[in-house]
Amino acid sequence: MPNPIGSSQWVLCTEGSGYACSHGIRDAIPSHFPKNSLAVVLEQVEHEMLLFLPGKNQQFFVRSQGIEQVDIYSTGKGFQKKICNVCFVLKSMDEFQVNQTDAKGRKTRRPSCNICRQDIDRRAIPNREKKEAKRLRPKKGTLWQCSICRKMGIVGVNVKVVADHNHYAGRWRGFLCDSCNTGIGRFRDDENILRNALAYLKEHEEYP
Repeated sequence: MPNPIGSSQWVLCTEGSGYACSHGIRDAIPSHFPKNSLAVVLEQVEHEMLLFLPGKNQQFFVRSQGIEQVDIYSTGKGFQKKICNVCFVLKSMDEFQVNQTDAKGRKTRRPSCNICRQDIDRRAIPNREKKEAKRLRPKKGTLWQCSICRKMGIVGVNVKVVADHNHYAGRWRGFLCDSCNTGIGRFRDDENILRNALAYLKEHEEYP
């Protein structure tokens, strides 16, 4: 079967259904996926297309009537719709939380839609653990060292200390610098992704 990596012809699956294809075998019964899912074209087969849906990480045969052309560059900031970076569904801007405001006063929205954010955020820290974290938070003006990067800093002066928590269990874990907390969040608290990062660094390791 064709490899989707490197493909760049994008379409919109407006009907949200097709026949899944795994290891070259096409399912006999159609499957459903979110309407307006983005897909990359692999092959044109008579009255249908073989597509790869990144949001499902799977290939589907989808009938041509349920497919529309889409300009992926006319989405995101400055447009009415945005592509979620998790489910790869084209959605209205209102379906993305406001993250921050830039220097020009324009609202920046999160890259993941509200539905996917629920899965990402999972559980918040319980109030009792919030109180415990607040009690143990390093005092402003004291010397502090991050548990991951080991960098030292003065709390509230040249380092921002953040209460880190497990997004799956909703448990407070400890304190990290803002950079490391953001880093492990980007890696989704996933050991496999962290191992991939380590393998990548070793693969491209250079010696003086």
